[in-house]
Amino acid sequence: MAKRPVFFLALAFCLGILTQHGCSFSPVFLISAFVLFLFAAVLIMLAGSREFSSLLNSVLLLIACLFSGMLRMYLEKIPARGDLSAWAQDNREILLLGEVKTAAETRRNSRRFLCEARALNAGAGWQPAQGNLLIYFKAQDSIIVSEEIMLRGRLTLPDSGRNPAAFDYRAYLQAQGIGTILYSSDSLLWRAGETPFFSFPALIARAQLWTEPQLARFASGQELAMLKGLLIGQRVDISSEVIESFSRTGLIHILSVSGLHVGFIALMLIMLVELCRVPPRGQWPIIIGGLIFYACLTGLQPPIVRATIMAAVLLLGRARELSTNIYNNLGLAALIILLWQPLQLFQISFQLSFAAMFGIAYLYRPLLFAFGRLVPWRWLLVRWALALLAVSIAAQLATLPFTVTSFGRVPFASLWGNLLVIPACFVIVATAAIACFCAPLSGFVSSAFGAVAELLTSGMIAFTKWLATIPLASFASGSAPPLLLLAYLLGLATVVEWRRRIRRHLLPATLLTLNFYIWPVALSVEPKLRLTFFDVGQGDAALLEFPGGKQMLIDAGPRDDSFDAGERILLPYLRVRGISRLAAVIVSHPHADHLGGLPALAQAIAIDSVYFCGVEIDSELEQFCERLLDSLNVPRRVLRAGERLRGFDPAQIMALRSGNIHQPEPNVNDASLVIKILFGKTSVLFPGDAESWGEYQMLKHAHALDSDLLKVGHHGSRTSSLPAFLAAVTPDWAVASAGRRNKFGHPDSLIVARYDSLHIPLLRTDLSGAIVFESDGAKLQRVR
Repeated sequence: MAKRPVFFLALAFCLGILTQHGCSFSPVFLISAFVLFLFAAVLIMLAGSREFSSLLNSVLLLIACLFSGMLRMYLEKIPARGDLSAWAQDNREILLLGEVKTAAETRRNSRRFLCEARALNAGAGWQPAQGNLLIYFKAQDSIIVSEEIMLRGRLTLPDSGRNPAAFDYRAYLQAQGIGTILYSSDSLLWRAGETPFFSFPALIARAQLWTEPQLARFASGQELAMLKGLLIGQRVDISSEVIESFSRTGLIHILSVSGLHVGFIALMLIMLVELCRVPPRGQWPIIIGGLIFYACLTGLQPPIVRATIMAAVLLLGRARELSTNIYNNLGLAALIILLWQPLQLFQISFQLSFAAMFGIAYLYRPLLFAFGRLVPWRWLLVRWALALLAVSIAAQLATLPFTVTSFGRVPFASLWGNLLVIPACFVIVATAAIACFCAPLSGFVSSAFGAVAELLTSGMIAFTKWLATIPLASFASGSAPPLLLLAYLLGLATVVEWRRRIRRHLLPATLLTLNFYIWPVALSVEPKLRLTFFDVGQGDAALLEFPGGKQMLIDAGPRDDSFDAGERILLPYLRVRGISRLAAVIVSHPHADHLGGLPALAQAIAIDSVYFCGVEIDSELEQFCERLLDSLNVPRRVLRAGERLRGFDPAQIMALRSGNIHQPEPNVNDASLVIKILFGKTSVLFPGDAESWGEYQMLKHAHALDSDLLKVGHHGSRTSSLPAFLAAVTPDWAVASAGRRNKFGHPDSLIVARYDSLHIPLLRTDLSGAIVFESDGAKLQRVR
């Protein structure tokens, strides 16, 4: 505490935010406790400086800081007067008056910009409103930063984490102070037509708009998209294939403007002021001002703010000839960010940025010392390479718990991929920046530097794609339990501190934590079946995880030009769960809302067999899936009525129906595979999209239909869920998979009323997101 006070105060502040987030204490208690402990600390500090008094004073200050973090979190949860969220609950159409805060970004068929609300009209007259919101705007009107505008649109809340392991867009926006989204298709109803004489947001917007065409002078396609991402943080045009390559190899931090890029810009500014022979006292204001401008240019993301604050403290310390402590710098940056936006603590970008920096500060020297004993240091190039490798390993070891928890994989390729990519990234940023600045002065110089930037960017993309294909580029670890991650961190600290006395405490703590993790797992022999009904929009996808370690997917969700359920929803979940192989995929029928996600799955993970109903519609998607599965040597089989799938013991899986059997007017929905799963005394029925004719046919074997859980047929359409069919199934639960505000009106209000009249709980993915059940063989229990 004596040498790193700000660091420990920041830890206490973070703990306070976490505590208040999980529990809700009254403001009176929080204020009273904060004042009491702070007052006690001040009294003891004034009383004397003996060792005991100093220790007690430190403890009291830490407790006071903990309560200050709790109080800040409490204030963050209080909705502001006129908060827009109150009008966004029912997705109503409103008139909005607000001020444009950022330049418009092009997003497929619309543009997106940030707006600060001033007032709104929801049908009952104009009312004061406040808060930031994102606006998706389809009209072609020009959007000018700092101008007041009025427009009409539908106000809604951002999507929350609707699926396990899915990105929580609502929490991400809330951490940045954005609470709602407005979708507008109309032109602006009114605009002020004038802006303030000087506006810093407008200056930033003009800089962004100026940079884009300069980059387009010498780059195009994915190279241009990458340069925009590296230089000004705009990643929207980078393809999903490139992002997946960087993610798989653990080099995704290159695409996100982070502390690494701030370091590059700082180095360039230092070189610039030295070349211009700026006096030492005048250098630090120029460098810090440049870094602040760059942080604003890239959107003030936590990694950028963290690096900017640390660089500013370091520069000020050197200017004043004062020594600085990297841990205190890190703590100061965290305190500033969390005082401003406390919800950033729960964002992966904040966590990775600070964990990586802490890892470099804590582990770099021990790693460099270890390398020095193994490899000769006589060659300068070797020394540079080993230093960069030590930084890469230190950051990787520190961020491992977060990458495993959030992404379910360990990217081994990043350990040596960083050796090439980081220097290349520095040269790319430097040459691209010089090319942009020189464009108005010399076209030849700009083109020369731009060509270098474009060539290196193309090479970095190609290298990363190749790196992602090598064996063991990444390891699918799955999400590790918290106790195991804690044991890992304690074990890492034990190794680093082995020569110090603190190891006497760290080693027993590591072993004790491992015991707390291992024994409950070893003694837990109760097998369970886990069923996850994903929210894939207007489609179906359900994963069954069996006690023996095998997994089966029934339907794979939809795919269209803007959304692929396999890539966006199913694969992230499988990675976090550590699932790299599916024993079976059952496609109930070949419609796109059930088949669409299969190609993305087949190309990313191993699949033992794919089962179809035997009816073909010769769609382009169906033919593509057949060719893809054949090229990957994945067996395609038709599952007939009465057949059983083996190898999923102790569960039993059987097909009750398959294909159009003597149907007067063939209907692909009625050809759906109907699957029943028995696990102990519990059972689940998947009727696919079977409609009334298919349900009538199933009633010929009504005794086989009785099930505890029913996946509602055809998304809850009026043509399914006949009274006689429900009477035969007699489910305790029913799950309807449908898209929010879908154009078909699924599930139909008549069907919803029918389930309600029969006292069958109807769960809906359009309302609840993903729905998860677990069965121990005796009972079925909803766990999400």
